[in-house]
Amino acid sequence: MTFLDECMDFASDAWSAFEHHPWIDALFDNQLDEDRFEYWLAQDLPYLGQHITEVAYPKVPPGNPLVELEQEYSRRSDDGRVELQLLDKVGPFGSSRWAARPRRDAFLNFWVRTIHEGSFGDICAALYVCYSFDRTFGERYEREQPTNLPDLQKQWLEQWVDPFYVKLRLATEQGLNEAGAHSTPYQQDTMKWLFLRGIQYQIGTFDAAWELSDPWPGESGPQSVVSNIPDGLSDS
Repeated sequence: MTFLDECMDFASDAWSAFEHHPWIDALFDNQLDEDRFEYWLAQDLPYLGQHITEVAYPKVPPGNPLVELEQEYSRRSDDGRVELQLLDKVGPFGSSRWAARPRRDAFLNFWVRTIHEGSFGDICAALYVCYSFDRTFGERYEREQPTNLPDLQKQWLEQWVDPFYVKLRLATEQGLNEAGAHSTPYQQDTMKWLFLRGIQYQIGTFDAAWELSDPWPGESGPQSVVSNIPDGLSDS
């Protein structure tokens, strides 16, 4: 049994809830409405992974290709991700850190804290759920072959079939397994909890998209897919 297997056992209930989230099942059943889909895309726009992971580069051990892969991931996040198409609708504010709603913002801050405080194994544990989309979405898409999907939903799913994302996940698994094999029981428990929390935070972002609701305290006016801009700043 690998350490990844141990983490999966520890977080099995959360992992199942993630893989079979109503938002995800509705997507594959061609029952996901445009509002819920666009909510997810909009809240994936203020995704700082292409920037915050640079802090982790000195912690990547020799032989792990994650630095090179993260640099490629950064380029793709800036230029090629399907989510970027939504900027035409929500405007440039959608790509700022202030566009994130509470559950997405909490997820980002969880990663920032883990990268700042944690070991490379901790970082791999916390990021794994996000870097497993080639399985959660790519492999399931190839296996189920859903038909008649709206074009943007089809594009979003097909991007996870790219072999690049398989390499990204495998590098993360390599880091997690090697760290687990050379860690104390306390360090292993820490990684398991980070693995679980990462999944739970990810579920929260899908909950928000499914519910179409994740308001900031004190926010006035109707909710939108991104955080509302204060009136005094709306034209700046």
